[in-house]
Amino acid sequence: LRAGLLTLDMLEAVPLPAAILAGVRARYPALDAVRTGHELMRRQITAMVEDAISTARKNLDALAPRSSADIHAAGRPVVAFSDGMAAAEKELKIFLYANLYRHPDVLAVREGADLIVRDLFGHYFANPRDMPEGWREGPDLAGDHDRARHVADFIAGMTDTYAIKEHRRLFDRTPDLG
Repeated sequence: LRAGLLTLDMLEAVPLPAAILAGVRARYPALDAVRTGHELMRRQITAMVEDAISTARKNLDALAPRSSADIHAAGRPVVAFSDGMAAAEKELKIFLYANLYRHPDVLAVREGADLIVRDLFGHYFANPRDMPEGWREGPDLAGDHDRARHVADFIAGMTDTYAIKEHRRLFDRTPDLG
């Protein structure tokens, strides 16, 4: 909601957030849009977690496992959404893919982020001594597989801000992810 790609009104077309949003608006009619969005997200996460816990309890009661082997042999996930929540979650995902995940602005940021990660990986793989102390020792002596794993682990631990800062330090042009 904060990026401006979705509005609360748009979410009224999706059953799960629509029902929760109606409850938030009924309880807090004067709440501003940002706080309404936060309350909607908080309540939706709570509803989904509570549904998964309730369904897991029912599945465990029905299965009555005596060991982890019984869980593995169940033939289906024990921790899952109920049929109703699974259907609601599927509708929400369809909506989000159509209106958010595949939005041109989001795709442009993803492409820029992918470029930053690829550039950093290629640079550090070729120049492991450019990584900070504690990371630069040893990977250039390892085989390609071990070096690649080491560089990937380093990049995976970066915050977005640090990755952008490092990219700016190492390359002439860094994509704007703003």
